[in-house]
Amino acid sequence: MKKNLPSPFLYASPWILAAAIGILVAIVFFFAANNLQREKRIMSENLFNKAQAIIHFIGAGSRASRIMGVPDTRQIQPLIEQASGESDIIALAIINSDGTILAHSKPNLIGSRLDHPRLNDPAMPPNGSFRVVKSETDGKTIFEVLAPFRPFSRGQGLFKKRQMEATARNNDPLYAPPGNPDNSMFCPSPQKSGAWTSTSRLSILVSLDMTEQAKIIRQDRYQMLSISLALLLVAIGGWIALLTAQSHRSSQQTIRNMQAFTDLLISRLPVGIIATGADNRIQTFNSAASRLTGKEREQAIGQSPGEALPAIFNQLFPKNPGAPAFIDHELSLDEQTDEPVHLRVSSLPISNAQGIKLGRVVLLDDISGIKNLEERIRRQDRLVALGKMAAGVAHEVRNPLSSIKGFAALLGSRFSEQSEEKQAAKLLVNEVERLNRSITELLTYARPQPLHLNEFAIGPFIDDSLRLVQSDAMVLGVELSSKIELRQPTVVLDRDRLNQVLLNLYLNSLQAMEKGGRLTVWVGKGEKPNRIEIRVMDTGSGIKKELLERVTDPYFTTKPGGSGLGLAMVHKLIDEHGGSLRISSREGEGTTVNISLPDEA
Repeated sequence: MKKNLPSPFLYASPWILAAAIGILVAIVFFFAANNLQREKRIMSENLFNKAQAIIHFIGAGSRASRIMGVPDTRQIQPLIEQASGESDIIALAIINSDGTILAHSKPNLIGSRLDHPRLNDPAMPPNGSFRVVKSETDGKTIFEVLAPFRPFSRGQGLFKKRQMEATARNNDPLYAPPGNPDNSMFCPSPQKSGAWTSTSRLSILVSLDMTEQAKIIRQDRYQMLSISLALLLVAIGGWIALLTAQSHRSSQQTIRNMQAFTDLLISRLPVGIIATGADNRIQTFNSAASRLTGKEREQAIGQSPGEALPAIFNQLFPKNPGAPAFIDHELSLDEQTDEPVHLRVSSLPISNAQGIKLGRVVLLDDISGIKNLEERIRRQDRLVALGKMAAGVAHEVRNPLSSIKGFAALLGSRFSEQSEEKQAAKLLVNEVERLNRSITELLTYARPQPLHLNEFAIGPFIDDSLRLVQSDAMVLGVELSSKIELRQPTVVLDRDRLNQVLLNLYLNSLQAMEKGGRLTVWVGKGEKPNRIEIRVMDTGSGIKKELLERVTDPYFTTKPGGSGLGLAMVHKLIDEHGGSLRISSREGEGTTVNISLPDEA
């Protein structure tokens, strides 16, 4: 039988569980931190792209001014001031290589210097770089983007032509382009007005307010923390649910094992167990109960006791609320079985802790063996008493009987054969002899005799025993028959005493069939090992039920002139063999005598 081992999870060390939960917490917080970093990166990219858009806007404006022929700060400054009008733009500035602010969203800062760690960094990416700093004045978080700025690096055609004309004019004061002799459309030369050329190393700084983004990040952090805690609780709850489910499965398996063990134990108990539920339906019915009640388990389960069991058991399942809760007494199943079965029955209710009735359990204990033992003890006691009485009778009566017989014979010899005195003397002698035979029978019955066991063939022995009563059977019109169903034809028994037993049974059967009938002898294997069974069956008048228990008692007889020692002697001889005698009979139907004997062949 395979042994069901409990799950190792149920007996895991607390440190192992703590380590597992710690790893789970680390995994949850790792994913949470990773998500926060990803959100920060996405937000930085969005801000960086916004700064790039602003830079492109200003660059596009500068190129447009160059196309119009006025490439100087007078067009860039308004663009910067216009672009910085959005609420989240803190500052816009264009810086030259030495840190001088050439244009600023706050005009009062033009001309001042600004230090930036990556201002002249040769490794500066083409699109620029960003950093996050804290404002020294109001403590705001600022997202700064510093990128190279080349406002006049693009443009061909008209822009290029006008730039060349401006350069020529600056070199030649007398030069004037055709159609514009006063040069009013052109901006001053770079040397005079500080205009930017494509060779100038300029940088643009965009400072964006991250207050809202920081607020969003903070909210996301709280939200992510809440989600992580929720996931952690769900994971811990799942772990606990897993342990609970495993424990539940283990408990269910334990319950099933206990149920199987209980069912096996109940089924093997020699005591009959019948249990009903709250609905008064049979739920438990073991093999002993089936044997004692004569009902199969399949026929009883699910049925009410009144439907499934013989009527004699109805008293064990009272329906009246006023009936006693506990029932304990003896029952005799004489009518339900061929052999009388004596039961000790106990019936008690089953209730829970609240006193609610859950059903009733009935215990059936077969005490037939105890009853038979008690009967044998009583019989033995009677035999002892009878033996003592027989010894006293033999001693006190036989001597006077011998004297009476002698005087009767002497008296009869003095008279002729035809005289009444002679006949009276003969009658007296005959009665003395009959009384002496009764004393002899009594002594034989009361005194134990040694057995003379020998092996003989049972078939011919039965036939020979039937021949002893064949003539009487023919007179009464009784048919004699025998049936031998033993595998081995020989038995080891006391032949003479067994013959005496069968002859007594045959005579009783013939006396019960005065109007004819059938006498059958069956020999076969007994219910227990190493035993044979002999059945003597007749179709006579039968025996009344109330007399069955007394027919083997000494001097009990229902026949006129009977001694009452025939069946008593049969019972004694079978006891001496270590066997048992069982008589079953129905008045008007016949009688069956079952003899069970040990067979040592």
